[in-house]
Amino acid sequence: MNSYHGYERREGYHRSYHKPREDYQRQPFRKDYEQRERVLQPQPLGDRCNPLCPFFICNKAALFMLNKPFRGKYMRVAYCRLTGGECIGSDCQYSGCKINALLPDGRCAKALEKKSRHVSDEELFRELQSIEDYDVSEFAR
Repeated sequence: MNSYHGYERREGYHRSYHKPREDYQRQPFRKDYEQRERVLQPQPLGDRCNPLCPFFICNKAALFMLNKPFRGKYMRVAYCRLTGGECIGSDCQYSGCKINALLPDGRCAKALEKKSRHVSDEELFRELQSIEDYDVSEFAR
């Protein structure tokens, strides 16, 4: 037994707890939450590319994020070190996308994929049959 400030301390016990160390479960720290895997998804505004998207990059490495107060709340805002103002996003000549989804007109290809209608093979086959069932003489005049 070791003495600690005049009190006897038993082996295996933490000095500020009355239960053994092996039964004590530590509280999760913030970095434990940060180490979890996150699935990154594109974050376009409508169909336009957004500089706050995790895949948006600046080829001059001039992009940085600021928390700017707006009506009592803090909002993330993308800033450019070259211009000293807010990032203009896809209109900039140095803008890019990590997954190559930035189209030349500033739209996000991933946003357009979500908007497009996915047609199953059966539906496509039914549409083709309905077109073939028309009589050609109806169209010829």
